[in-house]
Amino acid sequence: MANSLDAVSDRDFALEFMSAASISMTHISRFAEEIVIWCSDGFRFVALSDAYTTGSSMMPQKRNPDAAELSRAKAGRVFGDLLGLLTVMKGLPLAYSKDMQEDKEPVFDAADSLALALAATTGMISDMEPVIANMRAAAGKGYSTATDLADWLVRVANVPFRDAHGITGAVVKHAEDKGVDLIDLSLEEMRAIDDRITDDVFNVLSVEASVASRTSFGGTAPDNVRAAAADSRKRFMRD
Repeated sequence: MANSLDAVSDRDFALEFMSAASISMTHISRFAEEIVIWCSDGFRFVALSDAYTTGSSMMPQKRNPDAAELSRAKAGRVFGDLLGLLTVMKGLPLAYSKDMQEDKEPVFDAADSLALALAATTGMISDMEPVIANMRAAAGKGYSTATDLADWLVRVANVPFRDAHGITGAVVKHAEDKGVDLIDLSLEEMRAIDDRITDDVFNVLSVEASVASRTSFGGTAPDNVRAAAADSRKRFMRD
């Protein structure tokens, strides 16, 4: 280092490592939260094997996603390590002070916690089994293709979006009253709300069509997702 006082007076390298570890743990924690939710009884989007779950101490039928919950908890520990060393360093005069011996424990603890959480997350991703039927059912809830109907009215029927928004709301209300999805309405029912709707609209009202239509960069179309996954494997996976 170019300056001897600088060389002995800071622990920036340790703080920078723990900052990066904290940011990484934020992402790990958020993903772990998703796994906890996805495994819960109200969703059942994915299933984890016994390798990453444990049985409930009280309810024999219940599986707890322990690996996800513990990975989520490790984030708080790493954040604490960072804050602890920041607090040690904040009031020290130049140059070296014995206080800086307190850098070792938080750095090593953060490194161990990050490594464990990364290993657990990697394992859970490999272990997860998607429950496709449940995800497919959830994707269609809440009239999720209503925006596709509004976009179709703008794109195909040349309806201003303000009007398309109102028309779509009326169609959704009619579907709600009948207790059906948008795609289950007849053309006559939709044309009774606005006669500019044609049978071409059924090409955009399914969940599959809605997802496939998002073909811009970063979109959800299957080909986009496959390409993004391939790019990530090329960038990040070891040989």
